[in-house]
Amino acid sequence: MKRYEFNNKEIGAIHVKKINLNPLRWRVNTYALWVSFLLPGLIMLAYFAYRKMAPFGTSSILTVDLGQQYIDFFAGYRDAVLHSPTSIFYSFAKGLGGETYGDWAYYLLSPFNLLLLPFSNAKLPVGILLVTVLKYSFAGWSMAYALRSMRWQSGWQLPIFSVSYAFMGWFVANELNLLWLDAAILLPLIVMGLERYLDNQSHWRYIWGLTAIFIINYYMAYMIGIFLVVYLLWRLSWQPYSLRQRGIIFGRFVFGSVISLGLATFVWLPTAASLVNSKGQHMLSGLKNEFEYKPLDLLAKLFNGTYNFDQMQTGTANIFVGSLILIVVWFFFTYRDIRWQTRVVALLVTAFLIVSMMYAPLDVAWHGFQFPVWYPYRFSFVFSFWLIWLAGSVWSPKLTFSWPQIIGILIILIAVVAYLYQRLPKLNYLSSTQLWVGVSFFLGYFSFPSATMAWLVVAASHAHSCCR
Repeated sequence: MKRYEFNNKEIGAIHVKKINLNPLRWRVNTYALWVSFLLPGLIMLAYFAYRKMAPFGTSSILTVDLGQQYIDFFAGYRDAVLHSPTSIFYSFAKGLGGETYGDWAYYLLSPFNLLLLPFSNAKLPVGILLVTVLKYSFAGWSMAYALRSMRWQSGWQLPIFSVSYAFMGWFVANELNLLWLDAAILLPLIVMGLERYLDNQSHWRYIWGLTAIFIINYYMAYMIGIFLVVYLLWRLSWQPYSLRQRGIIFGRFVFGSVISLGLATFVWLPTAASLVNSKGQHMLSGLKNEFEYKPLDLLAKLFNGTYNFDQMQTGTANIFVGSLILIVVWFFFTYRDIRWQTRVVALLVTAFLIVSMMYAPLDVAWHGFQFPVWYPYRFSFVFSFWLIWLAGSVWSPKLTFSWPQIIGILIILIAVVAYLYQRLPKLNYLSSTQLWVGVSFFLGYFSFPSATMAWLVVAASHAHSCCR
């Protein structure tokens, strides 16, 4: 088992060796990144072909908001870019005429949308399917690239985390909301850029990554911003930094974040002004000081396929990340070679994120102080990222557990299964079959770590098929 890399670090002491991406010299890492990119996309392509979605059949990916709302925005996007650029700011097709810049800032500034331009309006479903597949691929690649850049994982270990991240419950449940997926793609790159910046390396990776998400979707950028503040608190626990060192780290974070905000001002500032004069007038209406559901019911979302139409409207947060991640996260919190301060702060961050996904005042704060209509807990992707990031920082093919760790995790598993089993009649998104399948995968990972990759691929594809 490798030693945890947070130990014995000082500010500016880490200098990550530049990796030559020439495939003739770094074949293992290069091929692993390609697999991390291609595998999620190929799984999704096979799934869409199986469901006979265009261009593989007569079915269509257009459903719910994607078919009722977004498709019109994408058609308008093509027309604006190719024929009428001024309609980006103002259009007479909007009632008696009105500004459209806010709509573009929220719905249409993803660079992936450029891929829709070659498709006619009649063929837009094919283009949207292509964009969806590519977003799965880039989500997997971004996590793999970030973990490799952190020097936490390398080689063929990378696809394990890329598949787990690309097929996390949030991504699968929200694949029809294409405008949000860019946030999950950029988050690993932003955090990786922040780490390099705080280690006294180039600041531009962090600044450009954060600027990009502010431009692409200010709504999701707001959620990432909250998470980065919480993440920084954990980062400060890595070493016994002096007060001066903590000030330097905090100052770098603030400086880089302010620069990013400044670079993206042309998008978020006019949009924010418009929102304050419209939706902002109804903020916090109906807010109650209460938990929105039984807290322990969230445990059901750790099992695959726990998603249905009701969950789309008023469900619990989608936090499925796979059994392997949960097992390794347990190892993180119980591994004594990691500073106890680091583990304690990580536990506090985890608890804060969990409570945010069930306690109304925190939930509404994450959503810009206005409850979302459908697709609740839209920020839960940061929690899934957090778990995978913790797991990626310590996992090794040679990872072994002590007997206290084994007994502890089995006790937790038994308690979780016992609670959920008696709650099955109340949870219409979890069946006994899903429960026992999830337990089987969990025990399989725990017993046969050498089969991790094969189990993970099967689990990812099964999780997606259960969600449809």
